[in-house]
Amino acid sequence: MIQHQSGRGGRLLLGSFSLLVLTFLMLPIIIIVAVSFSPGEIIAFPPGGLSLRWYHNYFSSPTWMTATRVSVVVAFLTAISSVILGSMASVALVRNKFPGKNLIRALMMGPLIVPKIITAVGLYFLYMHFRMLGTMLGLVIAHTLIAVPYVIMIMTSALYGFDRRLEWAARSLGAAPLKVIWHVHWPVLRPAIISATLFSFIASFDDIILSLFLSQLTEPTLPRQIWVNVQQFIDPTIAAVSTLMTLVSVLGLWMVSLAKGWAQKQQNLTNGEGK
Repeated sequence: MIQHQSGRGGRLLLGSFSLLVLTFLMLPIIIIVAVSFSPGEIIAFPPGGLSLRWYHNYFSSPTWMTATRVSVVVAFLTAISSVILGSMASVALVRNKFPGKNLIRALMMGPLIVPKIITAVGLYFLYMHFRMLGTMLGLVIAHTLIAVPYVIMIMTSALYGFDRRLEWAARSLGAAPLKVIWHVHWPVLRPAIISATLFSFIASFDDIILSLFLSQLTEPTLPRQIWVNVQQFIDPTIAAVSTLMTLVSVLGLWMVSLAKGWAQKQQNLTNGEGK
């Protein structure tokens, strides 16, 4: 009886602590969302009413729309290049044995370990030498550098769980390499590829440190434009933009969760058919 009460008290304490931590983490987001609907000229919480004024201001501003376009284009190109490079690196790491394999794997994970500010400063001087500073290509390369490790982690995990007998069976029946990729690899690895693409997109879309050092002031990314506005003048438009960026990230993570759920469902169906 005493042990039962002790266990119940421990669960209650753990649940209360978890709720407190969750509230602490969510409170800034809740405040930003509430402020974004404020009708006033200044950022104030709680807002004095509800209005879509600052969302209209965002969508009608050429400056904000230019920053949004740059961020979306850079994130899209980063996602494509990261998935291609990361997938090829993952195949090489999973299916081949060569000297220094673990060292190369660790170096590929380096951008996750090295502080972004160090990467940004190094790329800044490198880009100055090659006249790439302020170019979209340079920004895409920089964002690809930090996104590829996410792709490698996701794709290597998926490839280790891939049953190569499916590939061998398709080849033994005369399937061409492209047909094997499309009819065997793609259906099985699709959830991992979608997840890697979304993570790469979000990593680029939300980045501010590399963008501060490497993007143009005339065509900044969305996070850099927020930074510029905070330095010059503050109005609830920043809260509206932040809310939309948070929504993009949440939707991306939700889609990743859907992809994982779909993959688990497919695996369960396959196991059921196998039995």
